[in-house]
Amino acid sequence: MHFKELSWRFIVKIVGASLALESFFIASAAGVSMLYDDWDVWYLLGSAGLCLACGIALMLAGNLREKVRTIGKRESFLTVTLVWISFVCFGAVPFWISGAIPSYTDAFFETMSGFSTTGATILTAIEQLPHGLLFWRSLTQWLGGLGVVVFSLALLPLFGGGVAQLYDAETTGLTHDKFRPRVVQVAKRVWGIYVVFTLILTGLLYLGPMDLYDSVCHAFTTISTGGYSTKQASIAYWDSLYLEGITVLFMIIGATNFALYYFLINGKFKRFFKDEEFRWFLWIIGIAIALVGTVLCIQKPEMGILRSFRVTIFQVVSLITTSGFSTHDYVGWGPFFWIILLQLMIICGCAGSTSGGLKVVRFMALAKNTFNEFGRSVHPRAVIPVRVNGNALPLHVVERLLAFFFLYITVLIFSFAVLLLAGVPFEEAIAASISSLSNVGPGLGSNGPLGSFADLSIFVKWYLSFLMLIGRLEIFTVLILFTPRFWKE
Repeated sequence: MHFKELSWRFIVKIVGASLALESFFIASAAGVSMLYDDWDVWYLLGSAGLCLACGIALMLAGNLREKVRTIGKRESFLTVTLVWISFVCFGAVPFWISGAIPSYTDAFFETMSGFSTTGATILTAIEQLPHGLLFWRSLTQWLGGLGVVVFSLALLPLFGGGVAQLYDAETTGLTHDKFRPRVVQVAKRVWGIYVVFTLILTGLLYLGPMDLYDSVCHAFTTISTGGYSTKQASIAYWDSLYLEGITVLFMIIGATNFALYYFLINGKFKRFFKDEEFRWFLWIIGIAIALVGTVLCIQKPEMGILRSFRVTIFQVVSLITTSGFSTHDYVGWGPFFWIILLQLMIICGCAGSTSGGLKVVRFMALAKNTFNEFGRSVHPRAVIPVRVNGNALPLHVVERLLAFFFLYITVLIFSFAVLLLAGVPFEEAIAASISSLSNVGPGLGSNGPLGSFADLSIFVKWYLSFLMLIGRLEIFTVLILFTPRFWKE
């Protein structure tokens, strides 16, 4: 398939329909602005109108009524990437034209961080933004949580055939369940579960010290494991044990494979509770809390045991789920804690969840494959497969796993070198690379949980935005577009 042989009408149609959807959500933010009689309402409405006009134009150019029965892998990769980029480009417009974020580079960075659920921010005075823009900022993370493409599949059956290819491209992973040919129905159910969790969380937060507006915004950014807050101090602003407990619970829920919830509501309880990846996820969290909490008690006795473990539980869960909320500045804990927390930022949550990073299932399979190598060294002729949930992984899956891990580490090392050449300090360069590629948010130094990315150069912000994109789409989906094989037979 050459460049001209790609189904461009299908690609243009999908991008246009997605932009039309986005305009609806930008308009909803304008509605919030009207409720609070804020000055940003016309900027939001204007942005929504621009987005809708461009979306309709693209749908007409792609021939809306024409049904595309089959599409290839190439169209799916290109379509998903273009949908995400177009969402960010138009999603940044309200921040930019309103003057809330005067630089389009900064507006793009903030919006990419939102849609990719990274949570890194360039804002240094969040409370100064009006309600509508802050609502839109939180909403970008909610939309990005399970993916704008999956959301489109749930609401736009007009896409016709080939939707399963799009679903696979947007939710790439080691063992995520394939639901073909019922992908649209499943996408609707998964998003229904997502909405129900959001509503429940909103109610629980509202029962605490948050008002309704803050509850809705934080429900958006918690279930999506995004981490944006309406306060500069994040969750620490309320200093509430109740809020921290609810947030921890729903960060874990958001970082769990949503396919398990789908099976749970279909009565397959054993499949949920016996899922090996989920058990590993909980064990990693428990071990990290015990290790970090104990050492913190020893090295920071002035904090006390209860306070140390309260802070540890929240920060460990926040980072491994790639949420990035904060109740304490862990930068001041020292290098030992940095190493532990950076490792959590690499492993992250489960496949099929709203979190980013390597994913627990890949870490688990890598660990098992490494352990199996000891057996193969002693018994070269033995066939020792890597098993996940009792099922042996095919050789091609293990090979793809190793390729993904190699590419992940290579991108990290390359990015680390790029940031160093761009003048970013050593520790900040390491943390920013991991944080962006794993969609975590906060890093170290001035980019820590109480800092921002505002002082980085224009080049670094664009580069980190690119890292957020490839991290959200799990590297292969985007980087494959830069290979010669993609564009030729």
